Amino acid sequence: MRSPIKFVTLLVILGMLTGILAACAPAANPTEAPVAENETVVATTDAPTKAPGAELVKLTFWHNWEGTNGDVMKELVDRFNSQNPDIQVETVFQPYADIMTLYQTAIVGGTTPDVAALDLILVPQLVETGAIAPLDDFISNDANSNIDDFYPMLANYDVIEGVRYALPVSTNNMQLIWNKDLFKNAGLDPEKAPTTWEEMQSMAEKCQDSSNGVVGFEYYTQPTGEGITWQFQVWLWAAGGKFLNDDNTAAAFNTKEGLEALTYVSDMLAGKGSQPGPWGLFGDQKACMQLDGSWLFGYRKDAPFEWGIAPVPAPAGGTTASNVGGEHLFMFDASDNKDAAYKFIQYLTSSEVQLEWDQKTGFLPVRKSVAENSDYLKWVNETEPRMLPFVQGMANAHTRPATAKYFAVSDAFSREIQIALLGDATPADALASAEAAVNEALK
Repeated sequence: MRSPIKFVTLLVILGMLTGILAACAPAANPTEAPVAENETVVATTDAPTKAPGAELVKLTFWHNWEGTNGDVMKELVDRFNSQNPDIQVETVFQPYADIMTLYQTAIVGGTTPDVAALDLILVPQLVETGAIAPLDDFISNDANSNIDDFYPMLANYDVIEGVRYALPVSTNNMQLIWNKDLFKNAGLDPEKAPTTWEEMQSMAEKCQDSSNGVVGFEYYTQPTGEGITWQFQVWLWAAGGKFLNDDNTAAAFNTKEGLEALTYVSDMLAGKGSQPGPWGLFGDQKACMQLDGSWLFGYRKDAPFEWGIAPVPAPAGGTTASNVGGEHLFMFDASDNKDAAYKFIQYLTSSEVQLEWDQKTGFLPVRKSVAENSDYLKWVNETEPRMLPFVQGMANAHTRPATAKYFAVSDAFSREIQIALLGDATPADALASAEAAVNEALK
């Protein structure tokens, strides 16, 4: 049990953090995943017959999916209810902007839901309150859990101090997007994306057109906050670096790998293929390339230019990398119906339901068995082949550190790193300052 003093302190921290939750991803990126066309509906079995005299168990499920994603989730929940007449799940939409305040209030007031789906980066903050129920006993008694089928970086994220508190239910990542029209105008092959850092910088320099305000590659440089951290981590990981140490107690990026990544980005921003500026140039056809996420199929579908997707370029001796987002499922310790709550979690994270969920929403697979499923791959190739790099990119993706202090860390890191991105500090000095600031934030 957490001490009462620590519990109250953590709730205060949650309240302070609520105002910066919008920094969880670059501001220009929509939070809603895209809608996939020509979806394949997974066959389901007939609903069972309710046992005579069985008592109805009522569960409340909080989530922040809206639009098509919310509609699909309602379909899945309705099906669960029909297949499990002894259990009735009520879904409650909670807006993302207010979500941590709502959870804080519910925890204090004793009105928490039974089950919830939440942005993975916020889960550790709730775990710190002591309000989240461990899942280990339920999983150990579940012969069909197959934790190893989840991508390790997603499954491991939910294990805090040796205890599992959640399971992945949705995910996304970032890859390289390029404007084929601008490539063609610059004399580049519009069907060939860069595969290495060297190629990317060379193509960016050839594609940039300062007289028309076109940059070769658009980096996220302002404002400070998670946008800078979220995107820079991709280059750090591609270079083989780490952001925090294994137990998330100290900075781990002030290394030769970190210096290689920041030097590469800073050099390009000094006019060698890029320049600092507000985010959004790519959408205005003023940037030849940028990193963007699997959610882009929703808002780039009708773009007035041709575009393609490719894996994030890697440095010499390095490997492609990406950063993942998405939601994870958990249940609150105050629930009186944990067996039923776990059954619902088991249902939503099952391979069969995940296959349908991914096809209907455009979320990426959290399970390897879905990513390798022949029907799923056929659907991708027939529906949106450009989605394949995102699916394949899950194998080399990373998660941000699972710490309740992540937003303080991200803010401290971005403030110092931005100075180098703007050309006002050397990469080495910026990394040293960021290391000190992050270690202070972790105290």
